[in-house]
Amino acid sequence: MRHRVLLLPVIAALAWPAAARAQCTSNASSCVSCHETHGLHPVLQSAQPWHVDHGFGDLCASCHGGDPAAPEKAQAHRGLRSPLVDPSGSCGGCHASDAQARAERYLAAELRPGPTPPAPPPAPPAPPARASQTPDRVLAALAALLSLALYLVVRRELTVARRPLGAWLREKTWSPYAAGALLGLVVAYSEVFCGRPLAASGAFDKLAAYPGRWLFPSSQYYRYVMSPGITWQVWLVVGLLAGSLASSRLSGEARWRWLPDTQWQERYGPSRALRLGIAFVGAVLVQLGAGIAGGCTSGLAISGGAALSPGAFVFMAGMFAGGIPAAWLCYRGRARGCST
Repeated sequence: MRHRVLLLPVIAALAWPAAARAQCTSNASSCVSCHETHGLHPVLQSAQPWHVDHGFGDLCASCHGGDPAAPEKAQAHRGLRSPLVDPSGSCGGCHASDAQARAERYLAAELRPGPTPPAPPPAPPAPPARASQTPDRVLAALAALLSLALYLVVRRELTVARRPLGAWLREKTWSPYAAGALLGLVVAYSEVFCGRPLAASGAFDKLAAYPGRWLFPSSQYYRYVMSPGITWQVWLVVGLLAGSLASSRLSGEARWRWLPDTQWQERYGPSRALRLGIAFVGAVLVQLGAGIAGGCTSGLAISGGAALSPGAFVFMAGMFAGGIPAAWLCYRGRARGCST
């Protein structure tokens, strides 16, 4: 009965109405998702030459300013500017040699006779650096609920097994209920305190953009669409590696090895080159699939599933639909190769 009483404030917070957010989808940019996908003043299909010329990528903030990653509409529209007022600042990054000429051509097209579009509202001033965000009540309530669930599960495990917490942490395998509650808690806390979902595949895109930018220095894609950088996703991957190492050392399983387990060696033999080759090809396919789906297991399946995104559940179904036959093909016989 006491546990049910503790759940009442959590349920009340979840049921309390909250203001709508500007981030229409789970994509990185609010500009295209809200203005184009949801039809709020779409411009990419218009005949205006500047939108036609720049419709190949999400370059809205490069020309118009603002904060495309902000979760609120007011924050996303802060710092907006007219690209034709300061061509060197708006266009000079990609078109340093002919920024003024391009701006004059666009301005001439804008001044042609025709229906005058409604003037946009004045943009508020740009926000200060590292502006704080107010945590969402629903996410905070979810984090509290998961914290309570994790506490109850861990206490039950310790009571049934009659062992201290340190011994439970050093176990080679954990209860799936405790591990699931802890993972959900990490997802909720990431949204509440960092304002970002868990996502790992973008880290490899940002790191791969470094050699891409070096090989193609004039490419607009590597300058604005997929620019290199050590982002929060990169640090997330670093934390995943550090946490995995700490967990394996606690359980006594940490050791360097080329081949993962006996099942692999029974199927493919002791060849290290074959193991590294198949691992590399598999990683390429995983990253390619994450790019096509718009997210990976962490960003789309886990974080998207926590947000009840329909695409997340379609992605999960596809994981099982592809993973089960792939595992059957790779391990069904004793001959080498993924398909006999």
